[in-house]
Parts: sequence; C-alpha cells; structure tokens
Amino acid sequence: MTRTALKIINKAMATLGLEYGFLRYSKNPMVYPFWVGSYQESPSVSESGHSTSSFLLTGFHRGSWADLETQKERIENYFNKVSGKTVMAEDGSAVAIFYANSLIAPTMDAELKRIQINLDVHEWSVK
Repeated sequence: MTRTALKIINKAMATLGLEYGFLRYSKNPMVYPFWVGSYQESPSVSESGHSTSSFLLTGFHRGSWADLETQKERIENYFNKVSGKTVMAEDGSAVAIFYANSLIAPTMDAELKRIQINLDVHEWSVK
C-alpha cells in the first residue's frame, strides 16, 4: 500500500470528523469512539501496475452501539460499494477505495464495543 492511499484514508477520516490513528490511537486522554487503521497487501499477479490491499478500520467505543454504527454508516457512505473514492495522484498513479464489509468483533471488556470495517484498496502505478 502506498503513502498516497494512506493519506487518502487519513484525510477521509478527518473530513468525516472521526477520531483516527494509523496502527494506534495515541490521543491522551482517549476520546471515544475512535478508529485505528491497518492494512494487509495482496500478492501482485499483474504486470499492469495494479495492486490490491485490504485496509482494516477498527472502531472502539465505551458508549452505545448506536454511536459506533452511526460512524460506520458514515464511513460506508463515503467509500460506498459502487463508486468508492477515487483519486489521481500527482505522479500519475491512481487509487480507488471501496467499502467491502464490516463485522462486530468481541472483546473481553464488557463495556468496550468493537467493530471492524474492511475497505478494498486498488492502486495503479505508472512506474
């Protein structure tokens, strides 16, 4: 995954007004709900410069499920499944990010709620 794609996701979370950190949320004191991002790259089997990754957004909250679900819906609408979010970078590369799915992730803390959103990231490099 390129820095361009990471910047797009970072900017999206800021645009949506959501608390976010890549790999860890470091704001002190913690503000709930908050989101933490990570990614997993897929092996590239194309000579076209196309690569894919899965970006995982994990949301945490100590309030109501409704608050976390509301934020999930905002992310889903921003990176919708049909048109997604597409950006042409200054170097000529392109990035398209689509909402894929979500799942509720259990925790050992009865008060802590956690949800994971999976985004499909497609990148085309001109190098």
